[in-house]
Amino acid sequence: MPNRLSLVLLLCLFWIGQAHSSTADLMCERAQPVFVGGDVVSDNVIELVWRGRSYRMQRVGTTTGAQRFEDPVSRLIWISIPSKSMLLDGGKGEPIVSDCKIAGVRTAR
Repeated sequence: MPNRLSLVLLLCLFWIGQAHSSTADLMCERAQPVFVGGDVVSDNVIELVWRGRSYRMQRVGTTTGAQRFEDPVSRLIWISIPSKSMLLDGGKGEPIVSDCKIAGVRTAR
Protein backbone atom coordinates (compact mmCIF):
# COMPACT_ATOMS: atom_id res chain seq x y z
CA MET A 1 0.00 0.00 0.00
CA PRO A 2 1.46 3.43 -0.93
CA ASN A 3 2.43 5.70 1.90
CA ARG A 4 0.56 8.94 2.59
CA LEU A 5 3.19 11.18 0.96
CA SER A 6 2.99 9.16 -2.27
CA LEU A 7 -0.78 9.55 -2.36
CA VAL A 8 -0.53 13.30 -1.77
CA LEU A 9 2.03 13.64 -4.57
CA LEU A 10 -0.15 11.64 -6.96
CA LEU A 11 -3.15 13.79 -6.07
CA CYS A 12 -1.16 16.97 -6.70
CA LEU A 13 0.06 15.70 -10.08
CA PHE A 14 -3.45 14.85 -11.12
CA TRP A 15 -5.08 18.09 -10.08
CA ILE A 16 -2.49 20.57 -11.34
CA GLY A 17 -2.21 18.81 -14.67
CA GLN A 18 1.49 18.09 -14.65
CA ALA A 19 1.12 14.79 -16.48
CA HIS A 20 0.02 14.61 -20.10
CA SER A 21 -2.80 12.21 -20.96
CA SER A 22 -3.31 11.19 -17.35
CA THR A 23 -6.00 8.76 -16.33
CA ALA A 24 -7.37 8.24 -12.87
CA ASP A 25 -9.20 5.47 -11.11
CA LEU A 26 -11.45 6.94 -8.47
CA MET A 27 -13.37 5.29 -5.67
CA CYS A 28 -16.61 6.97 -4.64
CA GLU A 29 -19.04 6.56 -1.79
CA ARG A 30 -20.44 3.06 -1.29
CA ALA A 31 -17.35 1.66 -3.07
CA GLN A 32 -18.50 2.77 -6.53
CA PRO A 33 -15.56 2.98 -8.97
CA VAL A 34 -15.24 5.71 -11.63
CA PHE A 35 -12.53 5.97 -14.28
CA VAL A 36 -11.55 9.35 -15.75
CA GLY A 37 -9.43 9.49 -18.90
CA GLY A 38 -7.84 12.84 -19.61
CA ASP A 39 -6.73 15.78 -17.55
CA VAL A 40 -9.59 17.61 -15.82
CA VAL A 41 -7.48 20.75 -15.47
CA SER A 42 -6.34 21.22 -19.07
CA ASP A 43 -8.48 19.07 -21.38
CA ASN A 44 -11.73 20.31 -22.92
CA VAL A 45 -13.04 16.75 -23.24
CA ILE A 46 -12.58 13.82 -20.88
CA GLU A 47 -13.78 10.23 -20.97
CA LEU A 48 -15.66 9.06 -17.91
CA VAL A 49 -16.46 5.39 -17.33
CA TRP A 50 -19.09 4.57 -14.76
CA ARG A 51 -21.02 1.29 -14.33
CA GLY A 52 -19.39 -0.14 -17.44
CA ARG A 53 -20.50 2.68 -19.75
CA SER A 54 -18.29 5.33 -21.30
CA TYR A 55 -19.31 8.98 -21.49
CA ARG A 56 -17.65 11.76 -23.48
CA MET A 57 -17.75 14.75 -21.17
CA GLN A 58 -17.25 18.29 -22.50
CA ARG A 59 -15.88 21.13 -20.38
CA VAL A 60 -18.36 23.78 -19.25
CA GLY A 61 -17.03 27.08 -17.88
CA THR A 62 -17.62 27.98 -14.26
CA THR A 63 -17.00 31.06 -12.14
CA THR A 64 -16.12 29.05 -9.01
CA GLY A 65 -12.89 27.41 -10.15
CA ALA A 66 -14.42 23.92 -10.08
CA GLN A 67 -13.80 21.76 -13.14
CA ARG A 68 -17.19 20.94 -14.71
CA PHE A 69 -17.87 18.53 -17.57
CA GLU A 70 -21.19 17.55 -19.13
CA ASP A 71 -22.41 14.84 -21.48
CA PRO A 72 -25.32 16.33 -23.45
CA VAL A 73 -26.67 12.88 -24.42
CA SER A 74 -26.90 11.30 -20.95
CA ARG A 75 -27.18 14.68 -19.17
CA LEU A 76 -24.53 13.53 -16.68
CA ILE A 77 -22.42 16.22 -15.02
CA TRP A 78 -18.93 15.62 -13.55
CA ILE A 79 -17.69 18.21 -11.07
CA SER A 80 -14.14 18.05 -9.82
CA ILE A 81 -12.53 20.09 -7.04
CA PRO A 82 -9.11 19.41 -5.51
CA SER A 83 -10.43 17.40 -2.56
CA LYS A 84 -13.04 15.25 -4.35
CA SER A 85 -15.30 14.84 -7.36
CA MET A 86 -18.94 13.97 -7.92
CA LEU A 87 -21.27 12.75 -10.66
CA LEU A 88 -24.67 14.42 -10.98
CA ASP A 89 -27.87 13.67 -12.87
CA GLY A 90 -28.35 16.90 -14.81
CA GLY A 91 -31.99 16.09 -15.60
CA LYS A 92 -33.01 15.63 -11.97
CA GLY A 93 -30.40 17.92 -10.46
CA GLU A 94 -29.39 15.22 -8.00
CA PRO A 95 -26.08 13.59 -7.09
CA ILE A 96 -25.54 10.07 -8.40
CA VAL A 97 -22.21 9.38 -6.70
CA SER A 98 -20.25 11.67 -4.45
CA ASP A 99 -17.04 11.87 -2.49
CA CYS A 100 -14.98 10.40 -5.37
CA LYS A 101 -11.29 10.31 -4.54
CA ILE A 102 -8.27 9.06 -6.43
CA ALA A 103 -7.55 5.37 -6.01
CA GLY A 104 -4.74 5.38 -8.61
CA VAL A 105 -3.20 7.51 -11.37
CA ARG A 106 -1.48 6.38 -14.56
CA THR A 107 0.36 8.70 -16.90
CA ALA A 108 1.42 8.38 -20.52
CA ARG A 109 4.10 10.69 -21.85
